[in-house]
Amino acid sequence: MERIKEDRPITIKDDKGNLNRCIADVVSLFITVMDKLRLEIRAMDEIQPDLRELMETMHRMSHLPPDFEGRQTVSQWLQTLSGMSASDELDDSQVRQMLFDLESAYNAFNRFLHA
Repeated sequence: MERIKEDRPITIKDDKGNLNRCIADVVSLFITVMDKLRLEIRAMDEIQPDLRELMETMHRMSHLPPDFEGRQTVSQWLQTLSGMSASDELDDSQVRQMLFDLESAYNAFNRFLHA
């Protein structure tokens, strides 16, 4: 049931042996999504795929605690985007909030790596 609540399919595998790759992917995806927002790429269908991949990659990292705040942040934004049509765009306020939330999650991820 927990996998369903977290929108995490059973086919996602653990990070066994691929921790460095997962870390690199998470960092890259955080930066990609934030850069898209800064470049005023706001359409749901342009943001959601990278955000979903970010969530799936974080779920593969068994070293990340289940209650890691970054997962919760990304999950909340995925829920917001899932309620939108593909052509719908985030407004200025949503973009600013999403950037703030993702920056905070990214910083938390970096703190976790250095702990």
